[in-house]
Amino acid sequence: MKTYQLLPITGLLCLASTATQAEQVAGISEVLSQSHACSDTIVIRSQALTPKQVTDACQLLSKQEAKFHQLFGTKGKPVANDNNVSMRANVYHTREDYVQYVTAHFNVPSDNGGMFLEGFPDQPGNQAEFVAYEKKGQIWNLAHEYVHYLDGHFNLYGDFCASLHDSHSAPEYCPKPAPLLPHLVWWSEGLGEYISQGDDNPKAIELAKQSLAENKSYPLSELFDTSYEINGGTDRVYRWGYLAVRFMMENHKDKIDNMLSFTRKGDYPRYQALIKVWGTDMDKEFKAWLIELTP
Repeated sequence: MKTYQLLPITGLLCLASTATQAEQVAGISEVLSQSHACSDTIVIRSQALTPKQVTDACQLLSKQEAKFHQLFGTKGKPVANDNNVSMRANVYHTREDYVQYVTAHFNVPSDNGGMFLEGFPDQPGNQAEFVAYEKKGQIWNLAHEYVHYLDGHFNLYGDFCASLHDSHSAPEYCPKPAPLLPHLVWWSEGLGEYISQGDDNPKAIELAKQSLAENKSYPLSELFDTSYEINGGTDRVYRWGYLAVRFMMENHKDKIDNMLSFTRKGDYPRYQALIKVWGTDMDKEFKAWLIELTP
């Protein structure tokens, strides 16, 4: 289970409510009674996955891991002071099971399609968790969320609250006020989409084409200011995030490598200074790239 920091009153009330709820539902080990280690870095704990579903999920995550290390040359070396050694996927059988149990088990809201919980990687014995449910015969959002684990473990120093965003949700309850823009949401969510979907993201490409036709597309420089609560929304965070990351990875990998040299050290002020130096220099190139992009 996750350990908790001292929380503001709202967080304490939520934890108290969760404790009451936990007394009314079955425990994690009772509900998620199946456990399988895909490898030293991936564990799947589930309610009702079939052996084939588990095998398929293990293969998918193994491919994601290899692709990530190939892209970034990380060679399995995490950022400093990160004691996570694996991610555990916790998979409920249905959306209804997820809603019934996930808040009591992990103190997270249930109005979502799954969440990655990094915990406190600087603490020995910390366990990174992913919570999700089965949908259409698959572990919903598994590929995307595993990228968050890899990105946090190898590219972003510190825990979730240390990186730049404006989320104050459970279970981290990151402090307010949020840091000033630019944040890292364009990168973290866009990378999750980019590695999990590759070039096959027709919804993002169709959105870009429609936005260009209506003269409502985002300049790349604006996308760097994306966050969760401000400048957010599903399309901007995920689809436009995907487009921004794909463009940078395909056309300016050198700039990304320079950016990661700061984020891997936790030097987020220099990351922000770098983004500001980029400014609007790539906006015209990004728009031209969108025009030529095909599904």
